[in-house]
Amino acid sequence: MKRALAYGAFCLLDHSFWLLIQLLPGSMLIGMARQRPWQYLSVKDWLMPESKQRWQARICWMLHKRCRLASWGSTCLSRSLSGRLAMDLIGVANELHLGMSKFSDGSKIPHAWLVEPSSGRLFTPGLTPKAGVPLTQL
Repeated sequence: MKRALAYGAFCLLDHSFWLLIQLLPGSMLIGMARQRPWQYLSVKDWLMPESKQRWQARICWMLHKRCRLASWGSTCLSRSLSGRLAMDLIGVANELHLGMSKFSDGSKIPHAWLVEPSSGRLFTPGLTPKAGVPLTQL
């Protein structure tokens, strides 16, 4: 029951970011992702190290589940921003990557993914090597 409730709350956060992406100009959205105004709400000072690891594992589980089950009202950017907010709240370092894939038919697809900077571990699925190029890191 707790997992379903947590996943539902995370879906609501994802949909909220999706709505912001639809409404805000790109420069304002990127500025928000870079400045991270939500960091002032951080609970990282209250968490014990074991608790922080447990929360990180839960957030990773929710991100992977959301990436597999997402439908309308969710994009790679909204999921990455949701993950970034959640990781920032518990004090886990993360980088938001924006990139572009070019397919054999010439079509280009933008993509966003979240990475742990120290290990390179993906919190959300990224571009496959040699299939795309990262354009920026935030």
